[in-house]
Amino acid sequence: MSRIAGASVWEQEIYDYACGHLEREGAMLAEYQRLAEDGESPPAFRYLANLIFADERRHHQLFMDLAESMRQMGEMRAEDEPIPSLRGLGPDRDRILAVTDQLLAAEREDAKELQRFAKQLKEVRDTTLWVLLLDLMQADTAKHITILSFIRDRAEKASY
Repeated sequence: MSRIAGASVWEQEIYDYACGHLEREGAMLAEYQRLAEDGESPPAFRYLANLIFADERRHHQLFMDLAESMRQMGEMRAEDEPIPSLRGLGPDRDRILAVTDQLLAAEREDAKELQRFAKQLKEVRDTTLWVLLLDLMQADTAKHITILSFIRDRAEKASY
């Protein structure tokens, strides 16, 4: 791992962790890709391996963005970081609050509908992937609610 010129100890530790995670995750990412593309495996296994592979690719990108953002912050570069700061929410505060309230309501309703729909699929729980996929969609909906709540909370605290 490289040293960041001008970085604090904390910045360097975060950068080192992100880079180390990327190295460790690389082999796992390759294995998921291999499993997703393995024509010898049952289709259901390949399908699920591909779902995990897509998530792991996104996680890999997030860690790359974190490492680069930390490098740019430590080097005090003026360019936009891959993971932007929360500065600047104030001037757009009212619009952000309105849209996040609207989206939070929709996501919460979606969560209720997914829960109702999952109950209808109990009979095929052991013969299809459908219940698992609905569970994953419910987890994604919960994640969306977490993201929207985070941004709404930060916008609410932002000053003009």
